Amino acid sequence: MAGRKKLERDIDRWISQGWIDPAHRDSIITDAANRPGKWSAAGAGLILGAVLLALAALTFVAANWAGMPKLARFAVILAAIWASLGGAGWAFAKNNPALGHALALVGAALFGAAIMLTAQTFNMSAYRNTAVLVWSLAALSTALVIPSRPVLGFAALLGVSWLMLETFNPLAPGLIWGFIPLWLVLGAAALRLQSMITANLLGAGAIIWLASFVRFLDGGRGVFEGAAPPLLLALFCGAGALAFAFAEERGLAYSRIASRWLSAGAVFAAFIAQFTLDERAAVAGMGFVLPAAIAAGVIALLSLTRVRAGALRPVLALAIAIAVIAALALPFIAAAEGMEGVVKVTAGAAIFALAAAMVAEGARAGRGFTGGLGLILFIAQALHVYTALFGSLLDTALFFLIGGLLLIALSVIAMRWQKRTRVEGARP
Repeated sequence: MAGRKKLERDIDRWISQGWIDPAHRDSIITDAANRPGKWSAAGAGLILGAVLLALAALTFVAANWAGMPKLARFAVILAAIWASLGGAGWAFAKNNPALGHALALVGAALFGAAIMLTAQTFNMSAYRNTAVLVWSLAALSTALVIPSRPVLGFAALLGVSWLMLETFNPLAPGLIWGFIPLWLVLGAAALRLQSMITANLLGAGAIIWLASFVRFLDGGRGVFEGAAPPLLLALFCGAGALAFAFAEERGLAYSRIASRWLSAGAVFAAFIAQFTLDERAAVAGMGFVLPAAIAAGVIALLSLTRVRAGALRPVLALAIAIAVIAALALPFIAAAEGMEGVVKVTAGAAIFALAAAMVAEGARAGRGFTGGLGLILFIAQALHVYTALFGSLLDTALFFLIGGLLLIALSVIAMRWQKRTRVEGARP
């Protein structure tokens, strides 16, 4: 209903501007209302039912596994997999895609059950999570052959799960390089099948991998165990967000999703970083300096390019520059004695500047996510200042008073400048 009201308002505005013939108004609204959405109740029900069937089959087989001969075990698993995939092919042939996707999802889920139950049969144990990777690859192959977006999303979920399991596995190597080709293949499949769910899962996976990369550079410590790692993660995510925003302007599908995930990762890491700066941990040499300098250079280059193209406001570019300089300098300042107050004030000012600039950027068309993310960051930082940063309520009240007056003054100046620009632009 909300979408229909918005469409009606947009059409009335377009009619008033002479873009649409008023006689076509009702026809456009009726056509839009009759179009099916991306999800249907029946299709969603079939998918959920398929998940329950897969769980029921797994539970039943597991309950009777000990008493079944080995040959019967394999026969049951293989028959279930081929019945699901064969049923999926039959459903697609009968022009019932919802049932086909549901049965294909059951087949992909049962393949993982076959791996685990086979390992149990032969008492095979592993200290790695390679079975989850094989499961993801099998689901990916199924999704591409059918093709099926639900199965592709399942494959992406398995791939990200494999990354998380390996990241926290003490027997795994320091960095899971194998996730990169898997991520690229899944990304290409998401572009081919136009799967937004897969794209969002890959966006989350990119942040997880970057966090593990930061941990690898810092010698295996936790991402938020020192001053440098969270700041480095923020720089990496910020550079990635700008890179995908640049790609989005050149028409690469789903770049906006990746840019938003990485923007959220950068904001979260930057906010968390201020809680680690009071540890006064020294910078881990080139493990921080060189990667941070490279990420900062990428951010500077992309910001300047987008400002020149008119895709990024100078005020937001300036705020990004302030945040980047603070990220590069604060680990060194935090390592010095007696600089705790300077570190807190500098970090807080940089975060507030970035949040305010993001909120201002959100006023532009198509920048609502940036504005909302900036608002969340601003509120979170304000709550942090209120609860922890200052020693007395009087100091906190004075800080908020000065900050509020400055923001109101800047907003009034910005509104007057915007109004004057519109008037000058309307003059012949």
